[in-house]
Amino acid sequence: MISFNIKHLGWKGMACSAIIAAATLTACSDWDDHFDTNSSVLDSQRSTLWQQIDKADNLTQFASLLKKTGYDEKLSASQTYTVWAPVDNSFDYDVLSQYGNERLLREFVENHIARNNYPASGVVNKKIYMLNEKKMSFDGASDYSIQGVKLAIPNLSSCSNGTLHAVDGKVPFLSSIYESLNNYDYELDSISAFIKSYDEKKIDESKSKKGPVLHGEQTYLDTVYYEHNDLYDIYDAYINVEDSSYTMVAPTNKAWNKAYATVSSFFKYVPEFEFMESVENQTIQKVKLDDAAAITDSIAKIYLAGELFYNNNIYDNKKLKNQQDGASLKMDSLMSTIGAKSYSEDAANLFAHTTRVDKSNGAIWVTADDSLHVRTWNLWNPELRFETEYSRFLAYVSNGSAEAVSVNRKNEEVDGKVSNNSYLEITPASKAVNPEVNFYLPGVRSTEYSAYIVFVPANINSKYYSEPLKKNHVEVTFYYADEKGKTKDITFKDIDPAVDSLQNVEGMTAKVDTTYIGDVTFPTSYVGMSGSNQTYAPYVRIRSRVGSKQTAIYDRTMRIDCIILRPKNLDTYIKEHPDYKYDRGL
Repeated sequence: MISFNIKHLGWKGMACSAIIAAATLTACSDWDDHFDTNSSVLDSQRSTLWQQIDKADNLTQFASLLKKTGYDEKLSASQTYTVWAPVDNSFDYDVLSQYGNERLLREFVENHIARNNYPASGVVNKKIYMLNEKKMSFDGASDYSIQGVKLAIPNLSSCSNGTLHAVDGKVPFLSSIYESLNNYDYELDSISAFIKSYDEKKIDESKSKKGPVLHGEQTYLDTVYYEHNDLYDIYDAYINVEDSSYTMVAPTNKAWNKAYATVSSFFKYVPEFEFMESVENQTIQKVKLDDAAAITDSIAKIYLAGELFYNNNIYDNKKLKNQQDGASLKMDSLMSTIGAKSYSEDAANLFAHTTRVDKSNGAIWVTADDSLHVRTWNLWNPELRFETEYSRFLAYVSNGSAEAVSVNRKNEEVDGKVSNNSYLEITPASKAVNPEVNFYLPGVRSTEYSAYIVFVPANINSKYYSEPLKKNHVEVTFYYADEKGKTKDITFKDIDPAVDSLQNVEGMTAKVDTTYIGDVTFPTSYVGMSGSNQTYAPYVRIRSRVGSKQTAIYDRTMRIDCIILRPKNLDTYIKEHPDYKYDRGL
């Protein structure tokens, strides 16, 4: 149902500093003997990176953390690395030693090691990807630094498998938005658990060595995997990619749970429900769901997170790059990665109750008052518009025929606009009968809607229309499943759209009329309910109800632009705030 250029923001190195004499550290090539070609240098060059780190008096803390994570073995192998090793007491060793191995590897060990040789020689100005894929600046001429941290002893020789530099502190680690989905600094484990539940490893077939096909399955002699998460594609938000820029609104656990309670109320499913298999023949069938509660949980979470991601490189979203806490949000609108638009009022409301935290590929804005200030109608429970000229919505026409009509040159004397410049004209089979038309309403939530039908006047295409304009007079019935899955209906009679403004009434003008039908509550959700050849959806029947003695006043031909199901709370808000702008594009 939902289909959704690095710029480091606020990148600041917070390295510890220490004053260390060069003579106290043993490097891959002994500093004092650097220019000597004696046997001690040759022995050192035959040593591995791990051997040199292990015997260095002032790298004991770094060595301890390497050994804890298994990097003593990796730095003993033939793979070539460059290591920037922080000297003892220049970093928060006691804190890091309490980390679990996965976090220690990602945020510290692999943040100090890169593949290949990077000697500090001459003028250096390089961008280097460390093993954790973080891009670091390695630069200098006589004084060298890595991401702003000075090298205590730049090593200009190499060990048998790489180069070792001693650095005067920890190289700063700035997590990506994806890496920030944890519970370290903020209580974010609810949103984190949801997103990471989609993590999986996939085989990179282009890099893996294929073996024989056994029992129809491809096997591999050497398998290379890559990390994948379907939500990146669903939301069109690749928050794991360093070379990108996103903004994410991150709800705390309390904010997530509060929002989940609201969102899940829009996606109530029943284990078994009836639907009209054939509107024409009025044949009812039953559909069973394997696990209605699980469907509610899954869809509610997908929708809950759908409005949390913004690409900083498009539209007015670009202003989010420099947006700071407490500053007013000065933009006309924001566009989420799945295309949901929030205009200025709603966008300001969303970010006014958050705290910005910079990340390597953008920023997260953590909810500050345990609430996610999202308008429920922006994505979770939006206004639904069913364009009647689209064949996928048309279920059945009785006592007449239906034809899509384009509005090529709208009569300027008609007030109002026809959406998509087209409408459906339902013509009676004869002058003596009333036609009826039925439309499917897919995507309905379990909520209360204010229902509207937009009627179009007969003179929409020409101000030279010669016939007298007449009103429609209709009866509208909604059919849907109740909370037990049984078919239910509600009928609204004597609907009199004011599309005509009869020509013999002075001072009245024809208009495209959005006619209020009534309020309808759907107990169950139909989001995601569709089969290969069947639409599982409620439907609406619109019947012309013109008596034989009323044809001088009423028109049996119906011209319908669209059907609108507007969430009741949105309908109320619009009446209280007539100038309110909201997204009608979903």
